[in-house]
Amino acid sequence: MTTPDAPAADPDAATATPPQVRRMIVLMFANLALSALLAGLMLVFQEQLLDYQLAHLDLPAGADLAAARETLRSSAWSRVLPVAVVALAYLVVIRGLRLGRRKAYRQVIFISVIVLVGSGLTLLQPFPWWVRAINVAKALVVVALLLLASRPQVRDRFAATRRPDLVDGFPS
Repeated sequence: MTTPDAPAADPDAATATPPQVRRMIVLMFANLALSALLAGLMLVFQEQLLDYQLAHLDLPAGADLAAARETLRSSAWSRVLPVAVVALAYLVVIRGLRLGRRKAYRQVIFISVIVLVGSGLTLLQPFPWWVRAINVAKALVVVALLLLASRPQVRDRFAATRRPDLVDGFPS
């Protein structure tokens, strides 16, 4: 009877992305996907969204509805550009997370808090149920991301002390 050879030590195992960090990255992509979905739906259903918002605005009698509609239209377009900017920022942050950079970890916390506040603020504005539902889903994803980022294993990986697994800020 032959015994299989012992598995060789994986040289990339020391520099591999830990499971907790991979989960953080998955949650970041989930948040990004929800943001892209929301931006896409807002563009596709822009007229219905504008009608809903106009119907729920507290406008004074005799207000110029056309001007109010154009103001709302421009704000709808301003929601799409941040999704593209956040997508690029996420790619940079994800690369930093994989390299074990503390700066990327801090950026995840900062971005998550901003997204959480932004999602909460949209619940106070006149939006249809589907916009609110996607924002609640985004908030839940970000809360999960913050909870995962606060775990001791993750905090230890990105601790401010000099870490032996990194040489000059790069995995050895």
